Amino acid sequence: MKHLLLFLLLLPFSGATQILSDSAQISLMTVAPGEFVYSTFGHSAIRVKDPGTRFDRCYNYGTFDFEQPNFLLKFCQGKLLYNLDIESYRSFEYGNLQDRRPMQEQVLNMNQEQKQRLFNLLQENYKEENRYYKYDFFYDNCATRIRNIVQETFFYQLQFDSSGLKPNTTMRQLLQPYVDDKPWLDFGIDLVLGLPADRRASTADFMFLPDYLHHLFAKAKTAEGAPLVKSERNIPETPLSKTPFKPSPLDRPLWITSFVAIIGLLSMANARAEKVFDTIFWFVLGLSGLIIALLWFATDHSATKNNLNILWAWPTHLLFFWRSRNSATVENYFALTAVAAALVLLFWFWLPQEMPTPALPLVALIVVKSLWKRYAVSTTT
Repeated sequence: MKHLLLFLLLLPFSGATQILSDSAQISLMTVAPGEFVYSTFGHSAIRVKDPGTRFDRCYNYGTFDFEQPNFLLKFCQGKLLYNLDIESYRSFEYGNLQDRRPMQEQVLNMNQEQKQRLFNLLQENYKEENRYYKYDFFYDNCATRIRNIVQETFFYQLQFDSSGLKPNTTMRQLLQPYVDDKPWLDFGIDLVLGLPADRRASTADFMFLPDYLHHLFAKAKTAEGAPLVKSERNIPETPLSKTPFKPSPLDRPLWITSFVAIIGLLSMANARAEKVFDTIFWFVLGLSGLIIALLWFATDHSATKNNLNILWAWPTHLLFFWRSRNSATVENYFALTAVAAALVLLFWFWLPQEMPTPALPLVALIVVKSLWKRYAVSTTT
């Protein structure tokens, strides 16, 4: 009897085909953004509820295993495998509400054949040989996987209404509303994302974000002209209160980088203070350039390729940050640094990549410091 009970409990997760009853319904679950970095942009999942068989599960494409070998290295390289996971709806709802992340459920308008087809695709995806995939922030994530599998269910005949989308919006600009209350994350994202983030988003591209997947599903039509979404509800029904973001001076990256630039200029009045500041400044700048270069050339992250921030944050500064005199090489290096930074400043707002505004005072300081360093070197040799 115990073995029979265990078999019945595990049957929904097995490879065997399960037939949904007529009372089954399939929903898109959209979870609001959370407080942590990994939850900044929200989350999507598919709920399959079948009262006839007491089946109620959420299919979640946004999970990964912390115990993967070389987890941190794979994460940095963009080689970390994400996977489709199945969780009971009760657990899914409880976890999100515990994190103060409200949800929206959209019940999809599907006939019995379509429900079964989508369910079969999900079950096929859940097989060990199919459930793992290499995550891509813009083009292969928890939302795009759902977009694709629903499209496949309807034989790619869904009609999406893009009239409410702002034209010529870039992928980077789509992220902005989510980081308005996380200014340092906003600065960091603009530092590490390259030219691919400034690509104009198509209607399908908008759906890499769970909120836009929700909005576009809400107005989508099937090939027969019927609404894709049959009904919608908020969970919980009463909106959760949210504390308005009130930035402190430390929450303003432009203020901080301007302050650093002022300290850098003032340090030039004292040789000892200048040496300490310059050593730290050029080292941090070189380290930033090295990270940008590694994300560009040594990872599979598509969004960090062709990053024009490397034009002012050179990784080669790590070879020069401690050198203050005695070489024509150093003199020529900082002359070239000054010219490059000045050109970046001149064309800052016309570059094809949207550059991070808080970096402006630092780039200006690079020009001044490079010219000053070149002058100092030339007068002491």
